[in-house]
Amino acid sequence: MEQLGQTMPTEPTGCPAFEVEQPRGKGGAVVRAVDFGLSESNDRNHDAINAAIAEARRIGAARVELAPGTYRCFDGEGIFIEGFEDFTFDGCGATLVFRRDHEPFDQQAGQLDGAANFEIKDCLRTVVGNFNMDWDWESDPLATWCKCVDTHVDEADNASYADFELDSPHPKFPQPVPVQLLTPMAADRSGARMDGQYGPRAYFGMSLGHIGTKCEWLSPTRLRLWPYIRPDYGHFSEEAAWRYTPEANRSFTKEIDVGGTFTIAHCYYGLNGFVLTANRHLTLRDIDLWACRGFGVETRGAQKFWQLVNFNIRSKPGRKQPVTSSADAHHVAQSLGFGKMVSCEVTMNQDDHFNYHDRTQIAWATGPRTVEVVNSRGIAYTTFKPGTKIRLRQEDFADTGWIGAIEKIDGEFVTFDRDLPAQTGMLFVLMDAEFATENFLFKDCWFHDTPWSRGLFNGNNGTFDGCTFGPMVGRPLFLLSCYTYTVWCEGIGCSNIVIRNCRFENCLDSRMERGACAAIMSEIALPPSYDPEMNLPIPNRAFAKRVAENKAAGRQVEPSGDALRDILVEGCTFVNPRGYIWRAVGGSNLIFRDNKLVWDNPTCERLPYAGKVRMEGCKDISIDNKEFVE
Repeated sequence: MEQLGQTMPTEPTGCPAFEVEQPRGKGGAVVRAVDFGLSESNDRNHDAINAAIAEARRIGAARVELAPGTYRCFDGEGIFIEGFEDFTFDGCGATLVFRRDHEPFDQQAGQLDGAANFEIKDCLRTVVGNFNMDWDWESDPLATWCKCVDTHVDEADNASYADFELDSPHPKFPQPVPVQLLTPMAADRSGARMDGQYGPRAYFGMSLGHIGTKCEWLSPTRLRLWPYIRPDYGHFSEEAAWRYTPEANRSFTKEIDVGGTFTIAHCYYGLNGFVLTANRHLTLRDIDLWACRGFGVETRGAQKFWQLVNFNIRSKPGRKQPVTSSADAHHVAQSLGFGKMVSCEVTMNQDDHFNYHDRTQIAWATGPRTVEVVNSRGIAYTTFKPGTKIRLRQEDFADTGWIGAIEKIDGEFVTFDRDLPAQTGMLFVLMDAEFATENFLFKDCWFHDTPWSRGLFNGNNGTFDGCTFGPMVGRPLFLLSCYTYTVWCEGIGCSNIVIRNCRFENCLDSRMERGACAAIMSEIALPPSYDPEMNLPIPNRAFAKRVAENKAAGRQVEPSGDALRDILVEGCTFVNPRGYIWRAVGGSNLIFRDNKLVWDNPTCERLPYAGKVRMEGCKDISIDNKEFVE
């Protein structure tokens, strides 16, 4: 056993034991949606279901039931369950097929209220389950399979293009279609491209309603794309404008593999499958989410004690569809913690398989009690309001111990009820003191076959037990908290994490961060210079000037040692890793023991550091008994 540093601190324990309470039996009526118009011949079954839910609320029923069958929920609002106590919504094996639209929403990371297919809010001891959620692929596909049949690279600006043959005629032909994302995929349409030749992936803009890059129909099955060329039709989100340049058009077209298989995605963020807000003791059980626009599940507000059990985001059986959730599978934007994912499968999502965090914000002091928010997204990115209690960390994520209440918000200026502590760096990190991403259990879950995805856990007291990651192109597990000057401000620090008896198999992480890739990466990134969103302009001129000066001087922020600590990786198996097994940057009390490394048939070329562990700027490290199997 190798030990570096002083006497090892207390061993990490991960998520504490807790139970999510089930509805308490109190009798009560059962309301059946068929009595309110639920029918396979009805296009607006969401109206029937909402009417049944309203009746259950009126009479105090303990249960709403659907019926076996396939029910269209087209062109209207979603389904709302709000303010129930000791309540069950039983889908009875039904399949709900949605087709819905919304006005464009230019802020890609914004939160839309009342826009999800299914919203559950302010409920206590509630169970929702036993149904499938799908999308109307026949008339409004979320994405399409295709093959590149030709490219034309032109030295003239904005003249390069590529032609794609679709697997089937597109129902929108000859109307213009949004093109937000182009992704290389496996030729057999089974998932991500796993041969090591990942090809280029293009983000043409991800906000709701954004038209994306210029395209033109050549036939019902052939589409010509001009990468990173702004169309003269449709709604264009200015937030994406920085991506569109003549050089991007030319260079990206050169990289496209003629003969390669791709997906063209028509949407990314927006609407969402499920939105969970401020519930207590909520269970989603026995649900298959086959497809949705936006996040599969987004959690917001004072949500506490909830679980997803046998909740699967995967393709409909027998259908090789190009995407399931068009953004993250499960995104926790804010919560009070105590959540579980148990026996869940997640695959073919377009973004992170999970991202658990709390939204934070960055600001610099402008007076004894006043700060100015300087991140490009502004105060609107948060849920801060007068009365919100804020905890401050320094620029390096060191905790100041200071908590104060917001007295006033005036534009991007925030005034507190007490004097600020001394600001030791360029800025403070503002955190809502009443919320916390902590106490989460991931048990026996399978995350696989994603074209690019990460498992982000940006909080404290987490356990990953018996989970399988892979095959996938992406990072299985990223223990991260970060802020950027332009877009993301996520996470409160990361501590007391247990990763036990998990399997990481053929996880071909294709995104280099700090010049390397890893199956498990732990880092406080301040800010992550590798984030492409860093290229966005900073509206605050004074802040932009200061950032530019720091960059020119080579100034970097080293994270505080108390922000990333107490992590145990034990009894795990790593099969054919492309890069590091675990890379840690700036952590303490890191334990790696009784793990196994297997090389049995690598699916891509190993990088020189494949299968190794790397610790940078860390202390109190223990590495013991790593087994290699050829």
